Amino acid sequence: MKVFRLSVLFSCLVLPWNAIANVWKDECVSYYQLKLPENLEVAVYPVEDFVNPDERPASDRDIKVQRYATPKIAFIKNNGLRDRYTGQVQFSQFYYDKYELGISSESPEMIDFPAYIEKVKDDKFFWNNVRKQYENRSFRVLNKPVTPDAEFNRRYGYLIKEYPDAFTIYGSRGYTVYINKDNRLYHFWGDFQKETNDKSQTAQKQLRDNEPEVLSLLNRFQPRNLYEVPTEQGFCFPYGFIAGDSGHEKRNMGVTYRLKDHPDVTIFFQDLGMEPNAGKEKDLNEKDYVTWLWNWQYQWSSVSKELIRPKWRTIEMDGRKGVGTFVKSVFKDGRTDYGYVAYVQGNHSARNQEPDLLLYVMQYSRQAKGHPPMDKDELEKMAERIVRSVHRR
Repeated sequence: MKVFRLSVLFSCLVLPWNAIANVWKDECVSYYQLKLPENLEVAVYPVEDFVNPDERPASDRDIKVQRYATPKIAFIKNNGLRDRYTGQVQFSQFYYDKYELGISSESPEMIDFPAYIEKVKDDKFFWNNVRKQYENRSFRVLNKPVTPDAEFNRRYGYLIKEYPDAFTIYGSRGYTVYINKDNRLYHFWGDFQKETNDKSQTAQKQLRDNEPEVLSLLNRFQPRNLYEVPTEQGFCFPYGFIAGDSGHEKRNMGVTYRLKDHPDVTIFFQDLGMEPNAGKEKDLNEKDYVTWLWNWQYQWSSVSKELIRPKWRTIEMDGRKGVGTFVKSVFKDGRTDYGYVAYVQGNHSARNQEPDLLLYVMQYSRQAKGHPPMDKDELEKMAERIVRSVHRR
């Protein structure tokens, strides 16, 4: 009978994480390529939040102003349900050119797209009815005049144009493109102008002026799988790609990944190629901005933080020098988590060409879910390997 030595058996049980998950693959975010561990999940919108959202009615006195829960980016569990914990995905942002992107999880069955079109129509009807009720209430309470029907219809009327596997809603202020590919829904939300008294702005004018742009987007859009990196010029986002653009479009693409074998660890990579909606990065130098992130954004609920030596590291992403930090955070419940931030400041006069780049590897040990939390040294090595791999495609 064959006998195993205890030392050999023990060594099998304590193999470090990177010795087990030693397969790394190329992935792309925005105009950048980086290496990531295999067996990741990506935070996107749960498809059910689009096609069959939870009922969550809300009213403003006598007016019903909400029927369903607002879709939110989340990780998807094996049973298709979204992870109710949102702390790991709170920094995700999907902006490209003039659009905010909505990317769904994969539906377990074919999406009933005609039924979805009818749902979107019904949502538009609901919101126009809410607007009309607010106007009527203002007339009753404040004696404000009600917008004439013709002007109300100009402002809030819309046209729906259907295309193969897609449709677009054109309104007076912009349009939204909806695409159904590979059992996922992709939204390109656009609200391109503030409301004005310009009577020439109509849904018909938006259709006439912008349909060529919509057709170009539909022709250049491609679904893709995780770790499927296109060879041609274009823009990457989770499970999608837009081919043949300028390569310098304005964008804010911040994508969050989570390790399936270590759900306590998430990887957030951001290409901030446009003016941010909020934040301090435009006012601070690299070191002060990273300090602000640790103080006010990252692991902010900890009772203490400690920069692990070397406290300020020189890193390189995309051939550009930046700063890196590795932090130990202690929380009220006694747990200790670690986080790694690498940041390269871009040219804020030409963000679309030389953007800020940010990598944040976050640990939240409460999410370990039966697995031992990742060892801090392994987390640090993983983060540093990702940083070194980042380059322009």
